[in-house]
Amino acid sequence: MEQDRPDAAGARQRQAAMVEELRKAELVRDRLDGLQRVVGTYPEGHRTRALLEDMQLDRALEVVEEDIRDLVERLTYPRGT
Repeated sequence: MEQDRPDAAGARQRQAAMVEELRKAELVRDRLDGLQRVVGTYPEGHRTRALLEDMQLDRALEVVEEDIRDLVERLTYPRGT
């Protein structure tokens, strides 16, 4: 059996690392989305709602979604477009 070229093995390792990073980012996105839904269950002015709103979950969700889009693009087009 032939040995893999070192650059091919390295590319597979980088791809595997990006796939793992994507999986984690999707988990974070899902949890942030769930937290945002919980925020909406508290009435305006509730102490817990205010605390969660101060955490800027919407901004954190935007950043994570940008990361996910970037990772998906890099995995789909590994050598650029």
